[in-house]
Amino acid sequence: MAWGLLLALCGALLAPAAAGGRHSLAVLVTAVTQEDGTHHYFMISKLDDVQIAYYSSDTREVRPTQTWAEQAVGAEYLQEKTQEFLRHEKGSKVETRWWMQLHNQTGGVHTEQVHVGCALSGQAPRDLRYQYAYDGRDFISFDAQTRTWVAAVQPAFAPKQSWETGKSYTQYVQQFLQSECLGTLRSLVQRGRAVLEQQVPPKISVSRRDAPDGSVIHSCHARGFYPRPIHVSWVRDGEDILAEKDSSGILPNADSTYYTQSSLEISLQQEDGHRYACRVEHSSLGEPTLVWAPGKMGPLSPGVLAAIVLAVLVLAGAVGAGVILWRRKSAGPRKPGYAPAATKSGEDSASSSSSGTDPRSVGPQC
Repeated sequence: MAWGLLLALCGALLAPAAAGGRHSLAVLVTAVTQEDGTHHYFMISKLDDVQIAYYSSDTREVRPTQTWAEQAVGAEYLQEKTQEFLRHEKGSKVETRWWMQLHNQTGGVHTEQVHVGCALSGQAPRDLRYQYAYDGRDFISFDAQTRTWVAAVQPAFAPKQSWETGKSYTQYVQQFLQSECLGTLRSLVQRGRAVLEQQVPPKISVSRRDAPDGSVIHSCHARGFYPRPIHVSWVRDGEDILAEKDSSGILPNADSTYYTQSSLEISLQQEDGHRYACRVEHSSLGEPTLVWAPGKMGPLSPGVLAAIVLAVLVLAGAVGAGVILWRRKSAGPRKPGYAPAATKSGEDSASSSSSGTDPRSVGPQC
């Protein structure tokens, strides 16, 4: 089957990851057949949560989305995989027509999806997967333990019988998952160690909202963290772990970090005498972090009111003193010989005495 070789490319492009821990390699394919027979084919490959390559009917070319992925496999390898995916695209048309026949369908819009992948926990293989879906429903999947196909719906028994009787395709899938997929994942994990070892701690905040019905809703926000896995829970008095009311799930940000929100609703009776906190566990934190929820704002005590009044008075005094100093500074220093203006009644005598001249000698003399 054409789908079987999907992981050959994506395994090589997908796989930089940090040493140790758990890492997964996945190829996700979607093929859509329109009513007029037009067939659209799209593939993305991912290592853990990082997209590293894609192919589509529009580009008709395998294109890496990470520079290190392109450098890891080389231009010749990409050209080879482009040719393979051109064949996969043609093969998907045949498979879609087969699924339509099995469902007694002659027209309409139909979607075939394939999820191929594997994972490593340390060096131990995990989650070998080769799974088909049709029109949004599970169709058939491969069980690597029993080496058999599991039909999810009645029409899938036809390919199950065909693949298990012929055996060649089943053997290919088994070998591919256990050898090529895991081998590619191991080698590229080593190459891309620095990429997935980065740790970005979450920025954590907790808010409170008093609902009209008298209940209290605490919301915990964890923003901008990487890698994706995170655990958020609620704690009462530092001990009792409580179930969350609502969660946004783990959502991606545009900068490749992640965001999540968790909410807890409690009654006023549950709040009395207790403190609540959001508990966040993430690989970047080292140990769990508690952020306490704000308490209810009650009436201010006389002592608190007195302190607030005193602070306001001190602030007002400081502002007033500052204004006076600023005005004096703006006026500048007095010039030498400066005297204040005389009053109206003594204006003439002050002027005469300042000049040192007898008033009677001013003007023409007779």
